[in-house]
Amino acid sequence: MKKLSSWFLTSVLASSFVANSAIADWTLQNAQSSVHFISTKKQNIDEIHHFKQLTGQLTNSGKFTLSIDLASVETGIEIRNTRMREQLFKVGTFPTADVSAQLPTEVMQLKAGQTSKVEVTAELSLMQTTMPLALHIQVTKTTDNSYVATSIQPVLISASSVGLQQGVETLQKLAGLPSIGLTVPVSFNLLLNAD
Repeated sequence: MKKLSSWFLTSVLASSFVANSAIADWTLQNAQSSVHFISTKKQNIDEIHHFKQLTGQLTNSGKFTLSIDLASVETGIEIRNTRMREQLFKVGTFPTADVSAQLPTEVMQLKAGQTSKVEVTAELSLMQTTMPLALHIQVTKTTDNSYVATSIQPVLISASSVGLQQGVETLQKLAGLPSIGLTVPVSFNLLLNAD
């Protein structure tokens, strides 16, 4: 009887371990991930910027969330970083930009080494505005424990659509520029590892 009980307990624990492994979540790896955007000034001068702090999660059901720390904006010029934090993003009130999406079943069923190109409708929350985004992405399951999601084409964000137009105009005046473009291309490369 003891042997039977012991076998039953071992089986239950093993089953529980397998079940828990199957429903593991994936966490974004900040050091190996990136979100870049391009700003245009004086009509034809383009500059590439990025955010240094990203957090994200992917569940076994395909629910994806990404949070961008707007205070971590990096433009290569400290005074511009400060102006973007304070005048554009107003990070004291709106510290993050948040993206959520539901990845299709085909992505969640990828085997190690397989890739899928998909179009996903995501939701961006920035300032006090929420808007849909059409994301064209390539997702690769690099190993059994890792996903890489990369934008196939840039996502165009209009400053006026997310409450940033006034901030852009303020930056333009502070920098003494004749113009700053109101539409910004954003690209990303995200690595997620199983927890």
